[in-house]
Parts: sequence; structure tokens; C-alpha cells
Amino acid sequence: MNLKNKVVLITGSSTGIGAATAVAFAKKGAKVVITYNKSKKEGEKVLEACKKYEDCILLKLDVSDDESIKNVYKQVFKKFEKLDILINNAGIATEPEFHDFKFSDVQKEIDINLSGLIKMTLECLPIMKKMKEAIIMNVSSKTGKQPNPRYPVYTATKFGVRGFTQALASYLPINIKTYCINPAATATQMMDFEGVNPKVVADIIIKTAEDSLSKKSGDDIDCKDYY
Repeated sequence: MNLKNKVVLITGSSTGIGAATAVAFAKKGAKVVITYNKSKKEGEKVLEACKKYEDCILLKLDVSDDESIKNVYKQVFKKFEKLDILINNAGIATEPEFHDFKFSDVQKEIDINLSGLIKMTLECLPIMKKMKEAIIMNVSSKTGKQPNPRYPVYTATKFGVRGFTQALASYLPINIKTYCINPAATATQMMDFEGVNPKVVADIIIKTAEDSLSKKSGDDIDCKDYY
């Protein structure tokens, strides 16, 4: 896909992989919808960086809130009247040991990492089906293939993201492709800033969108294979 003038919505794009990906798409001439939940100040920094290259906007989004999802979609449609690429990137990893989890901790992690991703996709599908070509990228994790005993709930959600992506690929019309992006340790706040630079993952996402990796819809994109 040629990314010039494409509209790209990225959840969780005020920091980390999402922020780096937003700037990378803007540099390619895409119109990026940057979203934040708590970090508006960080989101504004990303917006400033993106607007050096293209017309981009910043919206508040809480993927665990149904009305927030619907409101963001309405604003994107009002502004651009189309959506070419959806990148479901928002995610959390709860810190306590599993035996210290509360039921609310479990629900929050599932709501943000999996349920919100599914709902965001569901909300955006009607307009994406009308595009000549469209792409949905779901950011999972290396943990979605290799369970991490430190994060059992996070692991479960990321396995779920991969399963959803694979099922979605069989369900979607041929004009929409979907991929599962699986970063290994990346230098973000979630990983205490240890691992590869988020820009490296962003570059892999760009290459996936441009179809330069020659992957089939539903495929895993294991980032470590391209470092």
C-alpha cells in the first residue's frame, strides 16, 4: 500500500511503540489519528512531531470505554470520511504477582488488551469494508507465542489477540488485510525502557503496511526476525 494521504488510526499512540509509529506514518505522508488516554501532554508532543509532515489530529481514547470508542470513530469519520489503516496498539501489563491480583485487575487487563481491541475493530469495520484496500494491525507480543510466567493474564490476552487476528483474516473481505505484530522486549515504560528502540518496531509496522514483507493476511509478524 502506498501510504501517502492514507488515514491511520493508532490506539495508545501518545508514548512508546504507538508514538514512534505515528511519526513514522506521518513521515510517509499519512494523515495520522493519534490517541491518548492519560498522557495528553505526551500526545501533544507526538502531534507536534507528526504535523511537521502531514495533517494529523489528537483524540482522547479509552479502549475500555464503549462510548469513548464510538466517539473517536465518529470524530475520525467527521474529519476524514474514511479510514485506511487501524493499528490496535493500546495495552497494559499489571505489575502485582498473579496471586495478588484482584478481580478488577484481571478485568481491566482483559478490557484494555483484548476486549477493547476487538470492539475498536468492530466499530471501524463498516467504513473499512468500503475502502479499495485497508489494513488492520493488532499489536500482540512475543509473550503471545511464548508464555511469560510473570504475566499470566497479559499472556492470555496476547494469545487472544493472535487468535482474533487469525480468525478475522478468514472472516474479512479480500480488500482488508490483517496482521499480528509481535514485538520482543522494547524500550517502553511497560518494559522499564529496556529492549530495542520503539522506532525499530515502528519501521517493521511501516514495512508491513507497505507489503514489503510479503506476508499473508492473518500472519504473525515476529519483530525479532527483522532486527
